[in-house]
Amino acid sequence: MVSISAIIPNYNRAALIGETIENMLYQTLPPSEVIVVDDGSTDDSVHVIRSFGDRVTLIQQPNKGPGAARNTGLKVATGEFIQFMDSDDLASLNKLEVQSKKLIHDHADMVYGPWVKVWMQQNSLKLQDVVLQQSQLPDNYPPLFWFLTSWSMVFQQCLVRKSLLDRIGGYREDMRLYEDGDLFVRMLVSEAKLTYENESLTLYRLEDYGKLTASGSYKSSKVMDQLKFYQNTIQLINQSSNYQFILKHPLFHLNLWQTLSDLQKHQISDEVFTAALNEILQKTSFTQLKMKKWLRHKQQGLQKQFKGHRWSEAYQSGNLTIQQKQLIEELEFCLIR
Repeated sequence: MVSISAIIPNYNRAALIGETIENMLYQTLPPSEVIVVDDGSTDDSVHVIRSFGDRVTLIQQPNKGPGAARNTGLKVATGEFIQFMDSDDLASLNKLEVQSKKLIHDHADMVYGPWVKVWMQQNSLKLQDVVLQQSQLPDNYPPLFWFLTSWSMVFQQCLVRKSLLDRIGGYREDMRLYEDGDLFVRMLVSEAKLTYENESLTLYRLEDYGKLTASGSYKSSKVMDQLKFYQNTIQLINQSSNYQFILKHPLFHLNLWQTLSDLQKHQISDEVFTAALNEILQKTSFTQLKMKKWLRHKQQGLQKQFKGHRWSEAYQSGNLTIQQKQLIEELEFCLIR
């Protein structure tokens, strides 16, 4: 029998957490357990979570950040597979069923599927632009290359074997903005097997309700997390024999150069990391990097004009299919333009 643990960190999402919990409980293959870790909320979140009774395991802890909250959930999770959900996002009702079948059939460590950024208001739903990951990543490069150059993912669109998370050690708890990316890099460097399915759909909510704002403090924290992310990533790649080529690729150089610029802009100093970046970039002209950044911006602008979005080829983006529209209708949303 398939056992799945849904883990949902929550911080001040009283208006939304109930909807996310219901979304997990009403899956065609319900999780064996829904674990909600309340990370020191000061609103009415705990009351909402408790209203579900013994259908939900509630854990309360002082505010430590999303990575620490997910690790707390992992420590008590008993499922073979883990579904991470943010407290404001939703998934098609077939997600756990189709993704668990795919994991088992392909003997994989993680499965990912289509996702879309949306605005939600009551029963109305509007897409930001296109659906992401309508098909799997291009196979001309490994996933780690795409992730470090021109692609991102969210764990809400995935289902993961708990054994993989146990093996690589869970989330870093000293990061609040790049913790998912750090975990994903460690998965890929450990040679985790990924697989893809196209039958589900994850809805990533764009509302700013209760989310961090782009204040000076936020931007500074983001740059600090970038620093930690690239420090660990470069170290892991240097320890691996399979991904050295990424350190030499112009697109990776462009991202490193942007990080170096951000560090200088926010007057954040790390001599060891700066020296490591400069060593990687030593044969790269900063003038050329500036030109590449300008060209990429122009290319994205032209793509936005002609295709209606800026997503790179790795996202394999496309319009909603008939089946995906049906999945949205099953969630009792009405699509609006």
